[in-house]
Amino acid sequence: MTSRTTTPPRSIDLGETADGHRLALARGVADIDGEVWNDIVRRSGGTIFYSREWLAAFEEAPPGEFEPAHLLAYRGDDPVGVCPAYLVHHCPRLDYAYSLGGSASLRERGPLLLAHSLAALRGGPLALPGHAGAVQALVDGLERAAASLGAWAWGIANLPADAFAGRLMGQGYATAHVSTAYRIDTTYAGPAEYWATLPGRRRRKLWREQRLRAEGLTVTESVPETGTLVRLAHELLAAHGTPIEVFPAAYLRALHRHLRPYERTVVAADDAGAVAMFAGWQFGAEWSLWIAGLRTADHPAFEPYHTMLAHTIEAAVTTDARVLDLGRGNAPIKRRYGAVGTPLMLAVKTADRRQDALLHAWCRRLESAARASADGLEVVSRCC
Repeated sequence: MTSRTTTPPRSIDLGETADGHRLALARGVADIDGEVWNDIVRRSGGTIFYSREWLAAFEEAPPGEFEPAHLLAYRGDDPVGVCPAYLVHHCPRLDYAYSLGGSASLRERGPLLLAHSLAALRGGPLALPGHAGAVQALVDGLERAAASLGAWAWGIANLPADAFAGRLMGQGYATAHVSTAYRIDTTYAGPAEYWATLPGRRRRKLWREQRLRAEGLTVTESVPETGTLVRLAHELLAAHGTPIEVFPAAYLRALHRHLRPYERTVVAADDAGAVAMFAGWQFGAEWSLWIAGLRTADHPAFEPYHTMLAHTIEAAVTTDARVLDLGRGNAPIKRRYGAVGTPLMLAVKTADRRQDALLHAWCRRLESAARASADGLEVVSRCC
């Protein structure tokens, strides 16, 4: 199936909630004010995955078939909350989740409205400080949008396992812990203070591994050529038997171009050029590493990993990043560097009570499958 998005040139008024928030449904980034949207994302602690640029890249070259359905909450005429979302007709990651949960037949029930993508490291509604009520208003908006767009169910992907997730469970959402992202607080006075937080024996072992695996390599923070980024990412996908359709070339190129103002990618190179990379971006104070790449013919075991990870952490500590999100997968090594696992949830619901049981059964099976692997539902252990 050809990857595409369908973007009707209009916005839909979803009416007001009981507490007086007005809701609007934008059918694509062309229908939102990028500056206003990004300002709300920054002030509410959102990451690069909420940015207007990320959404623009996703809509230009999506990894599947999606219709944009972004929600905005207003108090009077003032926008106070946002929630990126897509009506998902086809998504390889969602299909994989259906198959893992033994529920492939769910795909045949029609499109699912999801906020917003299983590929992102965060999802769900955001609201400005002082406007906590807008979060529930946006959740209500998802239900209204699902009815308007003909979705059989709606939900939130990669929702942090916090009090808000608990409230959704109380509202009848089926939930599952589907993956874990690993984050490091980088608010240290300098690299020495960070390293001192690790046990001495572990610290010495990590330093030895870095020296052994850094021979002949130069690690820098740089912007790789687009072709290099795609090639390295696809080589690593192929090495782990992951379908390329999860990260198609057009999708990676679009992200690389649209997110250039925020790029913070770490590259390891030898005399012949780039051999490995951690592609990522910093939005506000959070630096997110999203996907790894590797010249597998020369480094099948990803030998540069320790050296690159140490370089990245020290770079975060010595710049204005306050949180380093190392992404999903490769949990044992990330934990050794002090990363803390953040459970990411899937929360889904349907208006048809007869089908609620199907969603709850699916989520139970998903969680069982995720617990069977340290990387949850991730199919590439080296990708972020």
